[in-house]
Amino acid sequence: MPDTHAALLLDAIDDAPALWRPSAVAAWSLLFTPVFGSWLLMHNWRVLGQARAARMAQRWLLASMAVLALELFAAAVNDRVNGSSPLAQLIGLAWLSLWLLAAAAPQWQLVRRRFGRRYARRGWNGALGVAAVCGFLCWAAGFMLTGLLLAFT
Repeated sequence: MPDTHAALLLDAIDDAPALWRPSAVAAWSLLFTPVFGSWLLMHNWRVLGQARAARMAQRWLLASMAVLALELFAAAVNDRVNGSSPLAQLIGLAWLSLWLLAAAAPQWQLVRRRFGRRYARRGWNGALGVAAVCGFLCWAAGFMLTGLLLAFT
């Protein structure tokens, strides 16, 4: 009698789409912020056929962009006011923790449950290149905002 679990697993592997590994998305988001991670999770959800989850990831993306803007503004104001408060870092750490638990973990669990470790992985070169360019632009915007606040206040 053939092992039905093994047969189901092989069928799931054949049907598995190419995804960015959710655990790696979470790890890269430590460096590139939840904006990057939300964007990748949103694309993964779409590939998985989960339209509702993709819309939720899009909301996380927009909220993460707003929190990042708040962090940049808080850092600029902090430099102008006293320069020693870790307010921007605390905002970022709190948001990252919330994002990891509420946005990244569900996809990680679903992919592990549905496919295990056997599914095609998407390449990182393009995504990391975009993240590096966007990260530099974000850093430059924060630098300019801080300069403007210091010069005009």
